[in-house]
Amino acid sequence: MRNLRAEIESRFGTVHRFCKLRPSLNRATVYMILAGTYGGNRERQERRIMNALDGRDDAKAVMEAIKRVACDRCPHTGQCSRCDKLFEAQAKAAMDVFSS
Repeated sequence: MRNLRAEIESRFGTVHRFCKLRPSLNRATVYMILAGTYGGNRERQERRIMNALDGRDDAKAVMEAIKRVACDRCPHTGQCSRCDKLFEAQAKAAMDVFSS
């Protein structure tokens, strides 16, 4: 297991700055994981933190999946960003469900 706090602090200076730059992560959850007091699915949250450290954003991947499915069914042709705000909101809502 990686020492998450040390890795976060070496890359971002503080845990607070890391969380601020990663809005898809819940700040309180990150602090509870680092303190060892998180009561939920610790492995899933650690994986989300490690993915954020490695530059993989789950919320962005969820948004892209939602967009891909919706755009396949849309009568408009070509690539557009008309519904991106909706897709981002849906991805955030889905991530909120998984983080609780």
